[in-house]
Amino acid sequence: MAFALNYIPFVGSILAVFPPVLFSIVQFESWQTPALVLLGMTLIQFSIGNLLDPRLEGRALAVSPFVVVFSIFFWGMLWGIPGAFMGVPLTIAIATVCNHFHDACWISRLLTPKARE
Repeated sequence: MAFALNYIPFVGSILAVFPPVLFSIVQFESWQTPALVLLGMTLIQFSIGNLLDPRLEGRALAVSPFVVVFSIFFWGMLWGIPGAFMGVPLTIAIATVCNHFHDACWISRLLTPKARE
């Protein structure tokens, strides 16, 4: 379920934390174990969503991790959920088009560290 919820930008990883915490509340009598599960799941979701995913996507798509996170945020703020889903492909498309024009080549170099001329 956490795998499927992580496809929803921003709120999916937050929603993925709650089912294991609710299950641990039902399973264990003390409050310490659900608190530990909440802390662990939050740490895992934060690490994957904000550190690991942008690095892997940036390396695979030849853009910096900052550009990946910024493009999801920017296009998500501009067009909402559909914009967050299309943010990285739109940014890569813009970088590719800008790479073909001499006057806009600086934009491509700004977005992709290995832009070819």
